[in-house]
Amino acid sequence: MTTDAVLRKFPFLEIKGMKRAAVVCHRNADADAYLSAYALTKLIKSLAPQCEVDIVTPGGMTTLTTKLSARFPHRTVQESKEDYDLYVAVDVGDEELLNEWREKMRASGGVKVLVDHHPLREVSFYDGMIVDEGATSAAEVVYGLFKDLSVEIDKQTAQALMEAVLFDSSHLAIAGPSGLRTVVKLMDAGADVTLARRELRSEPDYGEVLAKLKGAQRLKIYRAGDWVAASSMVGSFQAHVARSLVYLGADIAVVCGESEGETRVSLRSTQRFLDRTGIKLGTQVSEEMSKRLGGHGGGHATAASFSTAVSEDEALGATLKRVGELLGDVHEMT
Repeated sequence: MTTDAVLRKFPFLEIKGMKRAAVVCHRNADADAYLSAYALTKLIKSLAPQCEVDIVTPGGMTTLTTKLSARFPHRTVQESKEDYDLYVAVDVGDEELLNEWREKMRASGGVKVLVDHHPLREVSFYDGMIVDEGATSAAEVVYGLFKDLSVEIDKQTAQALMEAVLFDSSHLAIAGPSGLRTVVKLMDAGADVTLARRELRSEPDYGEVLAKLKGAQRLKIYRAGDWVAASSMVGSFQAHVARSLVYLGADIAVVCGESEGETRVSLRSTQRFLDRTGIKLGTQVSEEMSKRLGGHGGGHATAASFSTAVSEDEALGATLKRVGELLGDVHEMT
């Protein structure tokens, strides 16, 4: 293989020259981000055995991810003064979610690569990108890299990717053709789907349970034609609360909360809502609101979020107004 061929495909630099690499997750890394990063460390080591690889988790990991990282362990850092020859951002969606690593990567002379499945936004500093917006999870994209580079995947790595796919596809409930094909191939590589489902179930977290109950207590219900929207405000676990409101019967849910000096807004909708309205929360609501309110965000068609410096009251009001622009008038029900 020529040097030119190497530079045109992952990892987009001369393999023999790679000494240190960092696989960078988004802040508060979820299961898809960390497990995809774990698999990428295996891929990089297969390509360049001499390379030392770190997983970077800006702002730490979720409770579930922390549990999973004990089963799929790898050297993990949140901060580092070291420079790297290669930076691979995985499942990031928005550069802002890299936290301080965004500027570190910008200033570095190392090669920067994006591996993702989120819709591409303005891209400023990546030297190479592997993005499949049709994939349900970053893990599907990572698995594709193993196949494209003819790197054999071991059973442990296949299991990690299986759990990542199941996590981001709600246990295959929203998986597309790519996700389903990937699961079958991972099973052929030795992954156990029953084990994956079991490991993704975690014991109820007291803080999460409390947030869901408070979210239900503060619930407001709206009507837009035949659609039912729900909103609430909680100081933490906004995504979990939004998901629980959809489980309760809302077609679309918006949950806001002030945390760590910013307002975070999480949105969820049903697949039926997406299919019939065509409204994609990530691009049409979250990204649009982050532009209007001076924040940052993005996400998927039925699950998205953004952060902003405005108050939670202003953020919630503006988001509901945006939903009204897309659906018609949204009226609160008494």
